[in-house]
Amino acid sequence: MIELEVFRQMGSISRRATKEMNLAASQYQLENNLFLYLIRIVEHEGLTQSDLAELIQVDKTTLSRALKKLDDRGYIDKVTDAQNKNYKQLYPTQKARGRYEVLAKLERQYIKERLATLSGAELASLNKILNKILHS
Repeated sequence: MIELEVFRQMGSISRRATKEMNLAASQYQLENNLFLYLIRIVEHEGLTQSDLAELIQVDKTTLSRALKKLDDRGYIDKVTDAQNKNYKQLYPTQKARGRYEVLAKLERQYIKERLATLSGAELASLNKILNKILHS
């Protein structure tokens, strides 16, 4: 059944990328996908925990544990939203910004290496297909 094979391949690609990025990020105490949260917080300063959970597609309990680690390690600041006291906005610290440059470079290099064999047309087609699956 080709559908099953396609989804398994997508999962394998995702797990491989995560494993390799976790290995590279572990030297900064950003293991177990913490690098992923940090990158998104730097790229979307001031987003709420709910926004981040939606962006990364992770449950709120997992996100809360990850954010606690990032906060304890000095990577983020949680600021109570002025409009709604129940919301915490997430901001990167200077330490996070410094790590972001390194992590973003690693991420771009990883992507470049993995997608090097695809033509521009193939990348555009793949992007269209993946967006269709993501938003179905």
